[in-house]
Amino acid sequence: MKFEKLLEVFSSQPYFDYPSVRLHFQNEKDHTSRTALSRFVKRGVLHELKRGFYAFSGPYRTRPLNPLQLAQALYAPSYVSELWALSWYGIIPEKVTLITSITTRVTRTFKNILGEYRYRTIDRRFFHSWQTEEILSEKVRIATPEKALLDLWYLEKGEWTVERMESMRFEPRLIDAEKLYALAKNYPPRLIRAVKSWVIYAEQTAKGEIIL
Repeated sequence: MKFEKLLEVFSSQPYFDYPSVRLHFQNEKDHTSRTALSRFVKRGVLHELKRGFYAFSGPYRTRPLNPLQLAQALYAPSYVSELWALSWYGIIPEKVTLITSITTRVTRTFKNILGEYRYRTIDRRFFHSWQTEEILSEKVRIATPEKALLDLWYLEKGEWTVERMESMRFEPRLIDAEKLYALAKNYPPRLIRAVKSWVIYAEQTAKGEIIL
């Protein structure tokens, strides 16, 4: 397999996988294709984003790589949630680089040139309430503000007390309490208690008793 031919076939795509390579290079033996791809990675003209999943390096790219769009492509089905989503919505003040997504598949973590991607498993009953947003000029599946908060509460151990929420410096004005409760009522009791703490936290913040 020649690099120029690979570039010709896949240059219009931000990334591609090994089955697609085999589909376009059916006349080559499997071992030959794998060896060629490994050689291109060592040369630095190709990046392996995870095993069998590739992107061309900068000079050979016709489209920029979007780390959020990649999060969906690396491990599906999934949607971006938890701290990254909360940061993007402005619900927590910190900038978050670790991209956490929710999936119904086995928990996984991937590291590549675009960063670290963590996928956390959730029961199919709770795999919902995402929306499509345009982020860095690409459409991305991301949890609603309320669902991102619930995903965090559900997957992190322990009680979510007012004090714990205060330590996170959540911005309560960006959360619809009615939507939050409507979602939480289908979860275990621990999350109902978390919503009750949230209401108190929001009230204290509004009164100035808690300074963000």
